[in-house]
Amino acid sequence: MLRYHVQPHHLKQHLWQVSLCFSQNHDHAFTLSLPNWVPGSYMIRDFARHIISIQASCNGQSQGLIQKSKNTWQATGDMGEWQVDYWVYAFDVSVRGAFLSTERGFFDGACLFLRHNQRAQEACLLAISNVPRDWDIATTLPVLDARKNIFQATNYRELIDHPVTMGNLLRLPFQAAGIEHEIIINGHFGDFDHGRLVEDVQRICTTEIALFDAPVPFERYRFLLFVGQNVYGGLEHGSSTALMADRHHLPQKNRPMDDGYISLLGLFSHEYFHAWNVKSIKPAAFADSDLNEEAYTRLLWAFEGITSYYDDLILARSGVISHEQYLNLLAKTITRVQQGAGRTLQNLADASLTAWTKYYKQNENSPNAIVSYYQKGALAALCLDMYIRRQSQNKMNLDVIMRALYQDWRIRHQGLAENEWLQIAEAATGMDLRIFQQRCIDSTSELPLVALLTTAGVGLSWQALARDHGGAYVENTPNPVGAPADFGARFKPASLGVTLSQVYSQGSAEQAGLCAGDCIIALNQEIITDFTQQWARVAVNDLVLIHFVRDGMLDQVEMQAQAALPNTALLHIQDHSKLAQWLA
Repeated sequence: MLRYHVQPHHLKQHLWQVSLCFSQNHDHAFTLSLPNWVPGSYMIRDFARHIISIQASCNGQSQGLIQKSKNTWQATGDMGEWQVDYWVYAFDVSVRGAFLSTERGFFDGACLFLRHNQRAQEACLLAISNVPRDWDIATTLPVLDARKNIFQATNYRELIDHPVTMGNLLRLPFQAAGIEHEIIINGHFGDFDHGRLVEDVQRICTTEIALFDAPVPFERYRFLLFVGQNVYGGLEHGSSTALMADRHHLPQKNRPMDDGYISLLGLFSHEYFHAWNVKSIKPAAFADSDLNEEAYTRLLWAFEGITSYYDDLILARSGVISHEQYLNLLAKTITRVQQGAGRTLQNLADASLTAWTKYYKQNENSPNAIVSYYQKGALAALCLDMYIRRQSQNKMNLDVIMRALYQDWRIRHQGLAENEWLQIAEAATGMDLRIFQQRCIDSTSELPLVALLTTAGVGLSWQALARDHGGAYVENTPNPVGAPADFGARFKPASLGVTLSQVYSQGSAEQAGLCAGDCIIALNQEIITDFTQQWARVAVNDLVLIHFVRDGMLDQVEMQAQAALPNTALLHIQDHSKLAQWLA
């Protein structure tokens, strides 16, 4: 058995002290390593760089550890009682790292626990000690001794699949389908409507459990939510999820539901759905990975994209949001995909494969070169759902495929080979889905959204509107309007004017020779005070004099303002009964 001990070493220096102890009954050399990436976040993160010191002893005598690579150490392997002590810098305010301060602590096991590479299948104990007296500790690791904060795991992979949060925690327990759940909140959250949050999340969980119509893959479930300022994200685990959100997105008493709260509920819905889709059903590449190198798959669209389709759909199905609110969310997703030129260059299968180097390492040109397997994947899932419904006269839908995939996992407990997802989907529906695969996944063809949404009683209209409109639900079929001038770049405020962060292909800014990093200080010799307002006075085909700063030098260029493209989605209801059938 491997025994891990974690304790704060210095709260103000953000240091965890970790000890790994084990008995060695032979004199074979062994290696220790720390994962280079964490499941659910597909980028090499080099967690070992945060280890600031490491030492080892056997039977109380110092032993040498030879670092063999950036994340691997080797020991001679003398017989006896080994102890490896190391100190980890922890100031990563995210759901995938480690954090420690005078106010709270958090860690994902992948960035804190060394793996004994020759004994990774052995049972593990985890003891947590010396935390401040007023701190509470929460995790879904099985408890061995609650009083002493001792937990257990069947092997290393299970050990790192249970994040731990600690501090002054607010616990909000509830049951969904008879299963214990708990929302555990850390951070400065102030007063908010506890009951509303619990009720809404409970409805989400109950709806997702019913969708899969089979025993859940966990005994209990916990949402570990940190609330702060301008933060957002989530990372799935088998029986819990680590979440982070802006404190202002918590529901306020006696106030209507706002966009921030809807976004928070969508995050709950998304990460909870992953308990089935990614943590249970998963690509073989992920199931077999040792987390040392990238694990490549062309199926991320099916795991992240389908989950992104269901996250908002579940909000509507559960009655947490209205049909109109759901269509408003969908219109924004459609618009985000359509406004990115990268959708014409990269298909979803390739987007999945290159997530490691393209999606998770985006630069100023990414909107022009790649497509999101989350967002376009969600739209492909919608198309698949609509296609199955149309072909079966609404006797089947995407739920059928998801249940079949989950049943396959419950029987085999194996990851899916690259061709098995489609095979199971075709067997479950009795349909030939190869044409769908070729058009929506393996090519850059436009998705047949207009035709397929019509089958669900929803009309889609493309409008040439200001880029920051974002798309929306509208009550009636919109009338065409004259296209406004489009600047063709994304920008952020600067001390004087605005700085360009992204320049879009073939747009006004690119045609004028402007680049990301340029600081625009004047339009038509008028100093920038409110760029959006000042640009709104520009008409299509106007010649605009741009003064800008590049590399510390003042320059100017004349730009011809191009018309906004008709790439903003407006959705309206054509048939309420068909819509209700889809969202039931």
